[in-house]
Order: sequence, then C-alpha cells, then structure tokens
Amino acid sequence: SPTSTSMLLAYWHHGPTPRQYAWVDDTYRQPWVDYAARSTYASRYDGTGDWPFNTAYAARYGLDAFVTRLRSLRQAELFVKAGIPLVASISFGPGELDGAPIGSSAGHLLVIRGFTGTGKVIVNDPAAGSARQVRRVYRRGQFERAWVASTGGVVYVIRPLGTPLPDRGPGRAW
Repeated sequence: SPTSTSMLLAYWHHGPTPRQYAWVDDTYRQPWVDYAARSTYASRYDGTGDWPFNTAYAARYGLDAFVTRLRSLRQAELFVKAGIPLVASISFGPGELDGAPIGSSAGHLLVIRGFTGTGKVIVNDPAAGSARQVRRVYRRGQFERAWVASTGGVVYVIRPLGTPLPDRGPGRAW
C-alpha cells in the first residue's frame, strides 16, 4: 500500500523531501517508501495497508485523496483517460492472474496506469523483483475478477486539487 501510494505521489510530483526521510537507512533503495510505510502504519491493524491512512498520507502533501469503489474496469478507464491513475486492491489465488510477480495474494495493492488497445490492464505492480519489471500487463477478465470480486472494486483516488474527476454519471460512486 505505501509503495503504490508513493508511486502516485511521484507521478504527481509530490511527497516527502530527502530531509524528511534522512533517518531511513541509506542502503535502502527507496527511502521515501520506508518513510511512507512508517507514516501509514496502523497499530490496530499491525500493518501499513490501511486504506484511509494511505489516502490521509497523500493528502498531507496537498493532494485530494479518497477511497471509493468502482463497479468495473470501464469506470477505471474513465479515470485513466482523465489522467488519474488509481491504486487498486486485488486478491487472487494460484493461476488466477497470469504474469503476476507473486503466485497468489489475499490482499495486494498496485497502480492501474493504463489500458492496451485490446483492453488489457497496464499496471505498476510493486511486487515486481526490480524497477524494470514493475510495469505489467494483465488480462482484463482475470484482473477484473481479482479486483471487483475480491474487494468490490476498491481504489484510492489521488490527484492534485483542481484536477477534474471524470463526469459523475448515473451509477458512479465518486
């Protein structure tokens, strides 16, 4: 969760300064992610995957951030088309998400960043082994099942204040 949130902060050119995360061990490759993890840790949950804590962390840097549910990838496409990538919560078992860097997960967050011409989902998946492997393309049906069926379509919307949201038509939750 803090890794995906940090990806969107970087996308919008917001986030902590090197001075703020200077306390993080300098051997860590991405100290701003460690800083985000520390800043989003929920003792009750004993982890950093608390959705409201992550959106509150993003808001701390002047961004509008909230948790909502989308009903389908068609709704996610509206955000991406408007230039707003999304953090999505997914869950999948072995063999249910071809090309995933992990075999299964009861709860995993990643960034929906685009769609191919054939509708496949382009993501930044923080579970990848290296920065060059972060960009992944998942089959639309598999991804939608891992996302909508498991979490009901939960996403974080993180954007600069004043960046327009997609039109809120009938049946849209944002």
